[in-house]
Amino acid sequence: MQRNANRPNVTADPADMDYSQRITYTFLVGVYVATNAIQDAYTLVEGPDCSHMKTQYLQGNHDWLSTLTSVSGHHRIANTALHPVQMTKSRESAIESTLTKIASHKTVGGVMMTSMPMAVITGADYERLCRSVQKATGTTVIHIPGKSLSGDWIDGYGEVLTSLARQLPLASDKKDPNKVAIVGHMYDRNEGDQRANVKELRRILTALGLETVSIWLEGQRFDQLTEVEQAGTILSFPYGRKAAQWLSRRTGARVIQCNLPFGLIGTEEWVRQLGREFDREDQAEAFIKEELFKVVPPLEFLIPYVFQNRRAGFAGDPHLARGFAQTCELLGMQLDFAVITNPKNQLGDLPKILSPETNLLVFPQLKPLLNLMRTAINERRVGLLVSNSSAVGMVAQDNLATVEFGFPSFHTHSLAEKPFLGFAGVLPFIDTMANQMRMAEVVHWTNRYWSS
Repeated sequence: MQRNANRPNVTADPADMDYSQRITYTFLVGVYVATNAIQDAYTLVEGPDCSHMKTQYLQGNHDWLSTLTSVSGHHRIANTALHPVQMTKSRESAIESTLTKIASHKTVGGVMMTSMPMAVITGADYERLCRSVQKATGTTVIHIPGKSLSGDWIDGYGEVLTSLARQLPLASDKKDPNKVAIVGHMYDRNEGDQRANVKELRRILTALGLETVSIWLEGQRFDQLTEVEQAGTILSFPYGRKAAQWLSRRTGARVIQCNLPFGLIGTEEWVRQLGREFDREDQAEAFIKEELFKVVPPLEFLIPYVFQNRRAGFAGDPHLARGFAQTCELLGMQLDFAVITNPKNQLGDLPKILSPETNLLVFPQLKPLLNLMRTAINERRVGLLVSNSSAVGMVAQDNLATVEFGFPSFHTHSLAEKPFLGFAGVLPFIDTMANQMRMAEVVHWTNRYWSS
């Protein structure tokens, strides 16, 4: 397997060192993704005005239905316009005044506050300010530690969930273990794919006789976040492990750590795990059998005709990579490479899931990423690339099918409901891959014809 050491060789010739940019997105972008997933949440960033521009990763690009900014000027992301010349003076009074103004507005369901590194180092007591404004206004105000120097966008999203789990007012009385909450769902946009994912997760849990009281996050209002306190069991999804532990500590709920139910194999594993944990294995097996009758027959022709013995590549986050690797195995494809655009500490058990023949590149810079993909496409004839926007446009050519998937997806959207999680998400995702692969063949042979 190929590995990225993630650090320059200090003894190397400077001319040989790689100064290309890291292929990832920042901690603050993850905070914005989480803010975008709570419909009436507002976030104040202590930092310069450029922090406002990061809303463009979502607004009008990844999420056509985002409400982070507004033509009214009352944006859900605000900043203190901090300048270096102000950093030697006390800013707490000004911060408190801005927080109070936001928290007092009638459209605000809850306020979150974070800070950029230049502000963090000055040691302002943000938690005390948040508590003070919450007491004065009656609006919940949550402090999110600014960890931009140590985390990426998935860390930012997870830190929002953890801060909510730590600071929201929650009850801790005894609860029904069959009332469950999912904590750590990546609700990265308000479009049809994520709305459908939430419906599918709830459908599966209902089929097993479980009541879903809350999903963090699912596009809910701020005041609905506290419904998580009703759960006797928390299903910990990969994007919110720490938050799930905090909620368990505060409410007494049992935690079950789950992998993302993405792909047919991943979804079967999840349902069987729930069957074991809730002592309803027969019910789980009956449900799986029923779902397989819907999903498997349509693939009978497609697998040998379109997918079998073809090579694919992936670029994106490790939790989606896991399900995609299993999907490749199901379809008879070889996953040639997996580029993980997040730090190594987020890998989980992915290396154990991947085939030994799969080249794994973790948290890469631009140059090795391009080298890997070009070699795979030109020499090993990779015909399908499933990738977020970071890589999908870098190696476009007429014999390569591309599926833009994950965060961010700037050019692919889903206004109609089209899940990719659970059993209901299996065929739509495979449909998309098959259609792109067939279209790539059409483009390739059309170009061959016109060039001859």
